[in-house]
Amino acid sequence: MSETLGSITMNDNSLARRTVRWVLYPASWAWIVFGLWYFMQIDADERPAWVLITLPLLLTYLLLEIIMPMDRRWSMTWRNLLPDIAYIGLSGATVALISAGLALLSITLSAQSDGPARDWSLWIQVPVLFLIFEFLNYHIHRGMHELRGSIGRVLWHIHAAHHLPDRLYLLMHAVLHPFNAVFVQGIAIIAPIWVMGYQPEAVLIFLVINAFHGIISHFNVDLRLGWANYLFVGPEVHRYHHSAKTSEAKNYGATLTLWDQIFGTFVYRPGTAPVELGTGPDEKLPNYQSVFSVLVLPFRRNGKI
Repeated sequence: MSETLGSITMNDNSLARRTVRWVLYPASWAWIVFGLWYFMQIDADERPAWVLITLPLLLTYLLLEIIMPMDRRWSMTWRNLLPDIAYIGLSGATVALISAGLALLSITLSAQSDGPARDWSLWIQVPVLFLIFEFLNYHIHRGMHELRGSIGRVLWHIHAAHHLPDRLYLLMHAVLHPFNAVFVQGIAIIAPIWVMGYQPEAVLIFLVINAFHGIISHFNVDLRLGWANYLFVGPEVHRYHHSAKTSEAKNYGATLTLWDQIFGTFVYRPGTAPVELGTGPDEKLPNYQSVFSVLVLPFRRNGKI
């Protein structure tokens, strides 16, 4: 039985694809739960633990994208390898380093701060941490897309770097303007952690789950979450955020879909995907391969370079 994904027809129902489609997500969660349990049992430093849990998942997903991409139009190919490396290397690598540094800083701050959440149970700290982060991130992210006026223009030009490519694969998760990473993580992660005083274990759990869903949301493999799409942001939901069609480019959540559902910006169409990705032909934005033009875009009065 074939499924039509926008303009894509998925005819391959081989055992391998069906296994990846429905088993990979719960298997990844099993690895995360085991990793968190193990490192907390041995009382390990949370900073390397965060990397050691997420890195095997990333490497596994990269291999699967090469073997069985959902849509080859969205894949990294030999033809676009060099320009993409320039974009990812100069923009994505910088952001990855900033994000990793801020993540490690958040763990360090949590060990040194003494806020109201310090004495709460982990079962309370983790949900509260997620709800506060997602609420702040949702409104920042939505503002970057929908806010009008000079402030809205600057915010969109900071965020547009993430939407310029007409492809969607794992490494594109790291492609952001450096200001985007500092702005979002500083307001939505660092400040609340410093104020609330969460335990390092709670921050570790948050960072691992947040990184996991950030990675799979840009996964160019036919991965299905099923009913979990109403809880978490996965590729089926986040692909629509990258749609070139503005009316369906919603879904502003990073890890949870809660605030999108509450505020009416949740788009989930099972078995479908956007026809085209990117910013659309009417946007006066530079080509994403012009890295310098993308980086200076927030400082230009006119988006046309």
